[in-house]
Amino acid sequence: MKFGIIGFGNLGKAYAAALVCTGDVPANDIYICDSSCTALALAEKESYHIYTPEDINKMIRETDVITIVVKGYVFEELAATIDKNALCGKFFISLMAGMSFEKVYSLIGEVNLARAMPSLAIAVNDGVMPYTKVPPGVAELFNKFGYAFEVEPDEIDKAMAFASCGLGFAAHLMDAFAAAGEAMGFSPEIASQITALTFKNAGNLGNFRETVSSVATPGGATEQGIKHMEKCNVHGIVATAMQKAKDRVSG
Repeated sequence: MKFGIIGFGNLGKAYAAALVCTGDVPANDIYICDSSCTALALAEKESYHIYTPEDINKMIRETDVITIVVKGYVFEELAATIDKNALCGKFFISLMAGMSFEKVYSLIGEVNLARAMPSLAIAVNDGVMPYTKVPPGVAELFNKFGYAFEVEPDEIDKAMAFASCGLGFAAHLMDAFAAAGEAMGFSPEIASQITALTFKNAGNLGNFRETVSSVATPGGATEQGIKHMEKCNVHGIVATAMQKAKDRVSG
């Protein structure tokens, strides 16, 4: 299969890198379309084929699976230039937040289409990848991106908010943790190292609730901190953040 990627921003770069990292897709089977000369120069350094928006129909004709990784309004402009006759037999994957199946169909017709929203860590095949139904060969690749799972079309927005936005939320919490360490007098380097290892260790232990119970012994220091977090409704804050992300993704 040859893969076309429309958009080579942070997510487009991660997606292309993920394909190569699987070991199943050589760089010369990846075709990049972007309006930025800087982005195209970076893509060319990775031995990808490069195209400007003026060549988008040529790219589509030369590829089998086309992934859309641009903002919705950008794709609306591009869609007007796409030759609909070139879409027959192609499979499209939309990584566009807030662009429903119906919206994409209204722009380019009822093509074979899936939606997905990975986290950036797919670049090293250690990310999270929710996706709607795709051909078996594509699913096999996605399963090498990290933790990949299929969802129903009406579940993709919540999966996007939890899996993709969740990376940003986790990093935000870690930043707060590191900042607290700095406020206690640790250097930024030491605070960051302790933060990274602490969150990694907590993740490796698996059962988060059980870990809290085992570490927060009655009357101990950890318990005092946990009680303060509960008083501040940390669970509610995170849940609300997830819901706001989902609302935004859903348009």
